Amino acid sequence: PTTDIDKTNKLMTTLPTDTATSRMMVEVHYYSPWNFGGLTKDESWGKMFYYWGANYHSTTDTGRNATFGEETDLEKSFKLMKTQFVDKGIPVLLGEFGAIRRTTLTGDALTLHLASRAYYLKTVVKTAKANGLLPFYWDEGNLGNEGFGIFKRSDNTVFDTQALNALKDGLL
Repeated sequence: PTTDIDKTNKLMTTLPTDTATSRMMVEVHYYSPWNFGGLTKDESWGKMFYYWGANYHSTTDTGRNATFGEETDLEKSFKLMKTQFVDKGIPVLLGEFGAIRRTTLTGDALTLHLASRAYYLKTVVKTAKANGLLPFYWDEGNLGNEGFGIFKRSDNTVFDTQALNALKDGLL
């Protein structure tokens, strides 16, 4: 179908015959809610979210708080993959996931956004692990605004320590 978890759950009710024993796997991606994960401008169907997670909502920029797609929805989505595939012995790769950095924000708004993003990354990894999914972060190399980059490839250094630590903390 696609790498969308809901579509995969609804449409992928059967799999091809595994001609090589124990080589079948499924891949999905996770950028939900898109308003937080990747939306770069307000659209008619929704506004960008800068803040995600029950304890990371802004009290001054409330119109940019996530209003759906937070912890409970994340757990529900990953549980679908666990039940549909993992529990039946079929590995599930979370082949891409992430949330863009919104560095045009400033001051407390930027600090809260980055903390919220780190919490999102940690929570995705932790929830994936708890449900038997194998998470792979999407680092597309962009170190600027609206980027996912963690590593500065030009000199092999870590650019976004906060994000890297969040990913590692999700494994604990």
